[in-house]
Amino acid sequence: VDAIPSLPEQQADDESYLLTIKRLRRKPKISVVLQYPPSQGEKDETIELFAGENLRLGMLVRGVKLNDPLAKRFDTKTGGNCGAGGLCRTCAVTVLRGGELLSPQKTNEKQMLADNPRWRLACKSFVGYGMKEGEMVIKVNPRQWEN
Repeated sequence: VDAIPSLPEQQADDESYLLTIKRLRRKPKISVVLQYPPSQGEKDETIELFAGENLRLGMLVRGVKLNDPLAKRFDTKTGGNCGAGGLCRTCAVTVLRGGELLSPQKTNEKQMLADNPRWRLACKSFVGYGMKEGEMVIKVNPRQWEN
């Protein structure tokens, strides 16, 4: 906008300028503190995700070791990764703080995790719900904390 006065003056009657102005909006950021089970030997870390980002994909892209070998599939009760289908529960995390920053649970996720109300499936969770910013604290691989 500051550059508009510095445009050259009109030289001919048929000469014109087309000015397109776009509103830029900063995407809200969510700071996610990840706590790892002591058995995993990883230091706790903080990653930054953008509002609307899938929690599982965001964590995997940033190198988080998410898939829990102790997890059993909901459908077959055997091990195995479903590839974000929401059936294997290998991407389950415990949300200690900031749960309001996640998209609401759908019915099937609530049923699968009914015995662990603080757990969420990372593959079915999107951060920054309602375009909010904030901080979350998450325990990775919650089954390994119990043992």
